[in-house]
Amino acid sequence: MKLRLYKVGVTLFLAGQLAQAANITTLLNALQHRPESTLDQIAVDRSALGETALNDKLMPKVDLYAGYETYSSPNGLLPVVPNELIGMVKDQSIGQPFSKQISREGVSFTWPLFVKSIYTLKEKARLLNLASREKRKLGLIQRQAVVVGSVAQLRYMEALKNALEAKKRSIKQTEITTKMKVRAGRAPQSAIFVLNSHINELDIAMNTLEQNINLLASKVETLTGIHVTGSVALRMKQRVERGEIFALKPLYQKVEASKKGVKAASEAYIPSIVTKGNYTYSQGEAYNNGKNLHENFGMAGIYVTMPLFDSSKGTASEEAKLAYLQEKTTYEQTRHTLTVQANQLNREIRLLQRSVTLGRKSVSDQKRLLKIAKVSLTSGTITEEEYLRYEDALANAKAALYKSEAQKWQDTAQLAVIYGNDLRRIVK
Repeated sequence: MKLRLYKVGVTLFLAGQLAQAANITTLLNALQHRPESTLDQIAVDRSALGETALNDKLMPKVDLYAGYETYSSPNGLLPVVPNELIGMVKDQSIGQPFSKQISREGVSFTWPLFVKSIYTLKEKARLLNLASREKRKLGLIQRQAVVVGSVAQLRYMEALKNALEAKKRSIKQTEITTKMKVRAGRAPQSAIFVLNSHINELDIAMNTLEQNINLLASKVETLTGIHVTGSVALRMKQRVERGEIFALKPLYQKVEASKKGVKAASEAYIPSIVTKGNYTYSQGEAYNNGKNLHENFGMAGIYVTMPLFDSSKGTASEEAKLAYLQEKTTYEQTRHTLTVQANQLNREIRLLQRSVTLGRKSVSDQKRLLKIAKVSLTSGTITEEEYLRYEDALANAKAALYKSEAQKWQDTAQLAVIYGNDLRRIVK
C-alpha cells in the first residue's frame, strides 16, 4: 500500500513538473526522478551487496542431504570399532551394520573461522561501494551541467533569433522608405532587390536557428522528462566553490580498492582455518541375517589448510597488480587533465566576463551607428549595401555578446562538475 501511494505521489509530482517548467531549479530537481538516477542508485545497491556476499562466506553453511546407495558387496552403515565387531561376528543373531543397499539422511556444516583474504576483500568492497556512491553524485551533477549548458545554449539561440528578427524589422522599415524613393525616382529599383535578398537570407538563418532550438529543447526534455517550449532564466546564485577535485574521488577509491585486491591476492597463501561436521542416519538390511538396521553417527573437526602449490594464485596475484597499475595510471592521467582543465576554465570565465562587458558596450555603440546610418541612407549619402553593413555589425555584436554569455554558463557548469558543486546551489 505504501509503495502504491509512493508511486502515485511520484506520478503526480512528475505531472506537475510536465505542466510547467517554471525555472531552472524545476528542471534540475526533475533529474532526480529520471531513470538515469534510478540506474545509478541500483548500481550503488548492487555494489553494497559485494561486502554482504563476503560476509556470507564467513558464515556457517548448513546442508541437509538424503540418498540411496547400492553396492556390489556389503558396505558399512557406520564405522564400527574392532571390539564391537568381534562380538557381532560371534553372535550371528545380531544384525551386523553392513548392507548392499543403504539409505542415508543427515546434516552437514562448514564454518570458515579464519580466511585472511576475505577480510581484506571486504575492505575492497567497502571502497568500491564508496566509489559507486560518489560516482552517482558525480553523474547527477554531470546531468545538471548538461541541462544548464543546454539551457544556456537555448537562450543564446533564442537571443540570436530575436536579434535577427529585430534586424529584419529594421530592414523592413528601411524598405518602406526605399520604395517611396524608388517611386519618386530618387533610387534605383535594384535597391529594393538588395533589401529583399537580405531579408530572405535572414529568414533562412532564422529557420536554421529554429531547428537548433528544437534539438536543444528535445535534449532538455530527454534528460528531465519536461517538455520545454523555450528557455528559462539563468541567474547566478553564488560562485562555484573551488577546492579538492571531486571528479577524482570515484577514481581514487577504485585505486585504493585495487590496492586491497593486490593485498588479498598475496594473502591467499596464508593458512585458513575451517571447522566442519556432519551427522548421518543410515538404514539397511544386515547382510548376515537380513534384519532391518538403523544407525547414526556424527563428526566434527577443525582444519588448517595451507596451499603449498597453486599456479592460479600466482596468476591472480599478477592480474591484481596489473589492475592496480591500470587504475593508478588512469587516476594520475585524469588528475592532470582535470587540473589543467579547471585552471583553463577559471581563466576563461574571467576572460568571458570581460567579453560580456565589452560586448554590451559594442552593442550599444552599434545601435548608435545604425541610427546614424539610417539617417544617412534617407539623405542619400550612403548606399543600401553600406547601410546593410551597419545592420550586420549590430547583429554580429549581439551574437558575440550572447555567445559569450552562453559560454560562460557552460564553463561554470563544467567547473561545478570538476569541483562537485550541486548546480541547484549555483543557479536559480
